[in-house]
Amino acid sequence: MISKKLHSIIIGILFLSAFPLYGIGSSLLVGSSSATLGLVLVLTNSVAVLTIGWILKLILTPYDKNVAIIYFMARLNEASLLAIYAIVVYNGADAQSAIYILYRISMIGLALGSLPLLRMLKNHQLISALLGWFGIIGYSCVFGGIVVDSLGYVDLGLLMMIPGALFEITFGVWFIVQGLPLEPNYESIV
Repeated sequence: MISKKLHSIIIGILFLSAFPLYGIGSSLLVGSSSATLGLVLVLTNSVAVLTIGWILKLILTPYDKNVAIIYFMARLNEASLLAIYAIVVYNGADAQSAIYILYRISMIGLALGSLPLLRMLKNHQLISALLGWFGIIGYSCVFGGIVVDSLGYVDLGLLMMIPGALFEITFGVWFIVQGLPLEPNYESIV
């Protein structure tokens, strides 16, 4: 059995690893002699975000099964669409076209799926109200940034996504340092 502290550390590391895995991987996919490495990194990112969703689904189902499933489905959507993006770009598709559709849909799904999760975590006092609101505002900004970017305001869209990125970094560090205060019967849940 894995302890709740180890689960929290794993979740935190996965949150923090997603940025370099996707960021470096997607940049290597396009016109690089290291496209295979880029593919591996983006696919590893997909495994990381799916694992975040799976572990949190296991942990949070006793608190709110519907929210746990919604969040898992958002992470499954993200993992699947980003993996498809990597594969089609690796096989020669135009990266901008693939990003336009797949990346944006995955980020919209993540943002919308994360809002009920953060509300539930905040309401059950599993995270502080401040951290909960930071996440709600951050993911709302991700949603808004994707919409603005889709309307052609790429720089503004990217700027609007910064609070969401800062929240994910903060949340990752928080999981490593603090972790979720879970019930005593935690080990029987996962």
